Amino acid sequence: MKKFLAVVFAASLMLTTAAQATNSRVESAVTWAIAIANDQSHGYSQGAENATAYRLYTGSRDGPDYDCSSLVYHAFNQAGFNIIDNWHKNPAYMARYNGRQYVGDADTIWADLSVDGGWQKFSWQEVQNNLQRGDILCTPQRHVAIYIGDGKTVEARGVNNPRGGDWASGDQGGEIDFYDAYGRGWTEVYRYVGN
Repeated sequence: MKKFLAVVFAASLMLTTAAQATNSRVESAVTWAIAIANDQSHGYSQGAENATAYRLYTGSRDGPDYDCSSLVYHAFNQAGFNIIDNWHKNPAYMARYNGRQYVGDADTIWADLSVDGGWQKFSWQEVQNNLQRGDILCTPQRHVAIYIGDGKTVEARGVNNPRGGDWASGDQGGEIDFYDAYGRGWTEVYRYVGN
C-alpha cells in the first residue's frame, strides 16, 4: 500500500510540474483564477451596468463576483499584464460604455491584450490539440475562459452551468468553476509567447 501511495504521490507531483505555465506571470494569472473558483464567497455578476429587467444583477463584475471576461481581465491584470489599463485606452471603452464598465468583454479582450505585445492569436483549429496552460480560449462576443491543463478550463459561466446557482451576489454554486475545454465552440486562442 505504501508503495502504491508513493507512486500516486510521485505521479501527482509530475502532473503539477508539467501543468505549470511556461511563463511565471501567466502561471500567476491561472493560479489566481483557480483560487477564485475554489473560494465559495465569489459568484457571478455582469454588474449593474449590464442589468436588465429580467436579470437584476446585484454586486459588481469586478469582485467579489465576476463574469467570464472580468474574471480573465482581473486574473491577467493582477499578474502584471496591463490589460485593464489598455481597455481604458480602447476607443470602445467610451464609445460603448461611457467609461462605466471597468473591464472589457470577450469581444475586446484581444485588442486589450495585444497592445503590449508578446501575445499571439491562433484559430481554435490550429492549436486545439496543443493547448497550453494559461491559454485564453475565446468566442468573441460570447464567452472567454482560461485553459488550466488536462482538458479543463477555469471560467465564470453564471447560472448556465451544470451545478446551478442564482443571480444573487456571493452565490458561488457552479458559477465560477472548472469545465471541459473541448466541444464548446471556441474560435480563437490567445497565448502569451513573450516579448
